[in-house]
Amino acid sequence: MPHISVIIPVYNAGNYIVDTLNSVLQQTLKDIEVIVVNDGSNDQSLAECYRLQEIDKRIIIINQDNQGVSKARNVGKQNATGDYIIFIDADDELDCRMLEILYTQARKTDSDISVCGVDRIFEKKQEEKQKYHCNYEEITVDQAIEWLLLGQKIESGAWNKLFKASTIEDVHFEEGKKINEDKYFVFRSLLKSKKIVYCAEKLYYYYCRENSVTNQSFSERWFDSLYFADRIYEELKGRNNLEVFARYQLLIAYYTVLRRMYPFRDQYKKEYQLVIDKIKSTSFKSVLSYMDKKQVFGVLSIKYCILLYKFMRCVSK
Repeated sequence: MPHISVIIPVYNAGNYIVDTLNSVLQQTLKDIEVIVVNDGSNDQSLAECYRLQEIDKRIIIINQDNQGVSKARNVGKQNATGDYIIFIDADDELDCRMLEILYTQARKTDSDISVCGVDRIFEKKQEEKQKYHCNYEEITVDQAIEWLLLGQKIESGAWNKLFKASTIEDVHFEEGKKINEDKYFVFRSLLKSKKIVYCAEKLYYYYCRENSVTNQSFSERWFDSLYFADRIYEELKGRNNLEVFARYQLLIAYYTVLRRMYPFRDQYKKEYQLVIDKIKSTSFKSVLSYMDKKQVFGVLSIKYCILLYKFMRCVSK
């Protein structure tokens, strides 16, 4: 049984998958299996994966018709045999010690989830850094959820987190959704956890591509973010401070969709009005007063006030 199962969903990632796989295969922690789930690619992705599999038998390839990244991740998870599981995007890369550091942290602290920092890269990275501070902190579930909802230290993506396989056995990616399905998976995983360990070292290299979903203009897939924001809020109702943070991320989600939908509001008249009504019915004051009282937001609270100001200008036109 390998220490870690690395799950990589692949769809038409032929330009990147070799670099991604090499960054995984060259990890200092060698006891891993690499499960590549080919999600119906029609480019050279599959051929490149088979070529690398001939060189390194730790690669396991699963083929399926195109069913989306959530289905691919779930299939990979079902076939994983490692004590821990990590999900990697097919166009990103890892620092050579990322898995060793996350695994060591998880074992040393008996944590359910081990998290590292993320380096967002807009062009090819330079020579890999070789200095590792690796100072880590153990955090509670509530603290981790707070950071997740506020967009702070806990990223919404699943890719910079090592999950204990037994902890996420009953947690799955919701299929058929296109945006924030990974955030909801992380949220549900945190609820299942007892302890999380966090290292600020930026060990995951996230490449910001111009054609990514979040860089595209408005489409109906953006309603998925509202669906998950609503679900998170409903699940945190009555959990004291966490409910306030859930309301905050709910407002952020609805405002973001409203802002993106605004140029297309004539095409989505009914949905546009529903988003406005939702924002108006959500209590701003309780969120802002709690922010000020706890004094944990700083610049974030200023950003929030600017957001509300823009919103009021937007809906008054």
